[in-house]
Amino acid sequence: MKGIQGLVIAIVLGIIGAIFNWVYLSKGRDFEQDSFIGVPKGTNIDRGIPIQEEHLEEVKIPKPHVGNLKVYAYPWEDHATIIGRPTARKYEGGEILLREDFRTAPDQLPLKDNDAAVWIPIDTRTAITSQILPGSTRVSFSLPSPGSGNPLAPGSENWEWLGPFEVLSVGNRFGSTEAMNASKTSPQHAHMLTLRATRKNGKPDVKVTRLINHLRQTDYKPLRLQIHAPVSNP
Repeated sequence: MKGIQGLVIAIVLGIIGAIFNWVYLSKGRDFEQDSFIGVPKGTNIDRGIPIQEEHLEEVKIPKPHVGNLKVYAYPWEDHATIIGRPTARKYEGGEILLREDFRTAPDQLPLKDNDAAVWIPIDTRTAITSQILPGSTRVSFSLPSPGSGNPLAPGSENWEWLGPFEVLSVGNRFGSTEAMNASKTSPQHAHMLTLRATRKNGKPDVKVTRLINHLRQTDYKPLRLQIHAPVSNP
């Protein structure tokens, strides 16, 4: 009997849950909605293919659940501006088109007033440069500790990380790889990073000075680097 009672209770709870779910969905239809550009299920768009009308669909999301999606995704009202533009990456059905994928790549360094920049050679054998986002990702470099002796003598010095430094470009890339692909620009000189050489007050960065002095001593031997999380905005 206890087993039957348990089964009955489970069925009743299931019915109640279904009723509450139906009421919630019914009320959800009354929510104001925002629309975004999406790719229909069953549709795949290869990288570099110009987007066509049939590649897109309107995706409606209740406003209480939109959050900050507007910052990252294209609204449906702008879908006409996307038609004919080549994709920077492959899209699969169910995805939403992101602004970052169609952003025009910047073509110059963001230097102002007393700003200065330096070029630093890096060891691309120990780095994945596509993971470095100029203007966001920060880097440090592996240098011998002060007073550790001849920096050219292998295995004889103690090492430390010097940084972090602000990256302004990776070769000729000033933004994301997706933006560069969308602008049909070929990457060049990925073994060189451009770093900001001045502090916010326009005065030389003492860490950059030490970095340049080390490069002079080593005849500009490429440096090993590590990356840091981007600075979070308050």
